[in-house]
Amino acid sequence: MNKIIILLVIRIFLFTTVVNSQNKILFVTSNQDFYGNTQIPAANHFEEIVVPYDIFIKAGYTIDFISPKGGAIPIGYINTSDSLQKKYLYNAWFMDKLEHTMKPASIISSNYAAIFYSGGGAAMFGVADDNTIQKIARTIYNKNGVVSAICHGTAGIVYLKDENGKSLYAGKKITGYPDEFENKNAEYYKAFPFSINNAVKENQGSFVYSKKGGDSFYTVDGRFVTGQDPTSGSKVANEVVSILKANSKTSNGLLKSDSDQIKEVLLDYIEGTANGRPERLQKAFHPKFNLYTVAEDTLWTRSGKQYIANIKPGEHVNRIGNIVSIDFDKDAAIAKVEIVIPNWRIFTDYFLMLKYKGAWKIIHKSYSWRELPKI
Repeated sequence: MNKIIILLVIRIFLFTTVVNSQNKILFVTSNQDFYGNTQIPAANHFEEIVVPYDIFIKAGYTIDFISPKGGAIPIGYINTSDSLQKKYLYNAWFMDKLEHTMKPASIISSNYAAIFYSGGGAAMFGVADDNTIQKIARTIYNKNGVVSAICHGTAGIVYLKDENGKSLYAGKKITGYPDEFENKNAEYYKAFPFSINNAVKENQGSFVYSKKGGDSFYTVDGRFVTGQDPTSGSKVANEVVSILKANSKTSNGLLKSDSDQIKEVLLDYIEGTANGRPERLQKAFHPKFNLYTVAEDTLWTRSGKQYIANIKPGEHVNRIGNIVSIDFDKDAAIAKVEIVIPNWRIFTDYFLMLKYKGAWKIIHKSYSWRELPKI
């Protein structure tokens, strides 16, 4: 009897690992504050972090950050005139992730579907020769995962090898920030521990790049996705998502990941309210679901039953919904949705969700709104 129980637990654990690994991506950053032994400040490129991050979370993936030493990392190259960068710069929850990056030793590699190396001058130091990070990347890749990098982040993958010491990307096209665009006479460049171009070639890869630069150049070769400079961030991220979605197909068809199931529930809410489909809301909401907001400094609470009762079957209303973000771990999730009602209001909905009897359900919604100008 004990053997049966043990086997059952192992099978459940393995299944959980496979499903969760489809929904998590690991970001690799650097702790380096200066270029080598100089006093020239180095940093992780903020845009090269937030652009892919935003695309990944909107696609339903959860992101974890690591650095060789863990803890806070230096960030730079920040453009506060860019709305996306500004959004994340003032997002305390996101910035806390960068302040408390995880140590490589704490990572369970099999939990991740992809690994992404962000760039910036700091990426040239401490990452490429970190054996634990190399092992993590190799494990992810060997489990049909994706290895991706952008700009100087490519430095992190230059020494990647398989268990037999052979290049993990032999014969594959790899790009990154090329020597041609570096100032080779500058002190920062002289502090580099290696040339990305040469290191890739020495590890039997084919280093390619666009001589134009700043033109969103990237390359996909198998499950290696690399970008030349910051302008390629969105394309690299979207290619990674495309590969991961394709990888989720099994011999039995498409295995629905937890993130896909969560998105379906949120769409039941968005489309159910917009198209007069109360049955979709009943499917999305837990029976004890409640809504909360503040009106005139007073907490206003409604039950899910009351909310659904206000939906008129078949009545289409002008509501434009957008899933902004999803974050989950095991059987608990949080999500953010924006609902725009033109010429009236934009609502921001925050959901708490739980996996209940094998299905994700919305158990709580808190929301606020702001008025829109009438056109």
